[in-house]
Amino acid sequence: MEKEYITVYEYEKNVNPCLIHVPFYEKNINECDYGINIIDFSNIFNVIHKSTTPNLLASFIKIQENDNIELNNNENIIEFNGTSHLFYIIKGTCSIYIDNDEQNLYVGDILITPCFNTIKIKNTGNEELQIYYVNDSPLVNYLGNKANKKIFKTAIYKNEFLIQKLNELSNPINNRKGILLSNKDTEAIGVNTITPVLWALYNEIPPKTIQKPHKHNSVALDLCIKCTDTENIYTLIGDELDDHGNILNPRKVHWKEGSMFITPPGLWHSHNNIGDTHAYILPIQDAGLLLYQRILGIILKK
Repeated sequence: MEKEYITVYEYEKNVNPCLIHVPFYEKNINECDYGINIIDFSNIFNVIHKSTTPNLLASFIKIQENDNIELNNNENIIEFNGTSHLFYIIKGTCSIYIDNDEQNLYVGDILITPCFNTIKIKNTGNEELQIYYVNDSPLVNYLGNKANKKIFKTAIYKNEFLIQKLNELSNPINNRKGILLSNKDTEAIGVNTITPVLWALYNEIPPKTIQKPHKHNSVALDLCIKCTDTENIYTLIGDELDDHGNILNPRKVHWKEGSMFITPPGLWHSHNNIGDTHAYILPIQDAGLLLYQRILGIILKK
């Protein structure tokens, strides 16, 4: 039996196995059904648990007026078996009960919470509720573990706070205008991210901004949170740069409010706004984990 199970490979031919790359993908919440809409590429990663990327799971949640949804983290439902959970309110207002502890959120707010038993989300407004939800359950499930230790505190980043800090801290003449979200627990580790695993950037793209390309080893789950000019605001993504530092043969992703798109790891990308309006994007990555492992490898072209 043991001989049937084990195997070996010659080093030089197999040290870099041919893995399917993290796919490019785009999804708008307005294309989703009511309930939780999980973006799943587990077939690409050859795992039985749902995965948007090897480490992260992204979902859109839509709840009708006067309705609610419940997320149960138990042995039979492993999609919520994460150490880190992030909720961004795209539209509407809600109460989120985390193991019966109530949190009230409004459009533009971000809530983070560690592992939980049950989360109930109730639409408390008079319109449809839309939420973007990211957790690290694929990482935990890949390791065959159960998240049961809270490694940071539940917290809310209010929309007003985010806008205030963006205006206070961002240099208006910088090519990139954004703030990294953090807290005392991640500051103590030294990664300065929104959770020990998740990284989040509240990012403004002002008018007439041509961003220099950058790349990193983490996967970005980019959510466009505000954009009124889909023609002139876009992201360029590609494998290589030319001699002038521009992306060669890039894929062009036009921003659409309420859309998320995946930026695969290791690709050059830049966010650009050639129009006259401001736009905002919320990239969420597994960069907290990669920073801690000292392998994020972010490169910013100057």
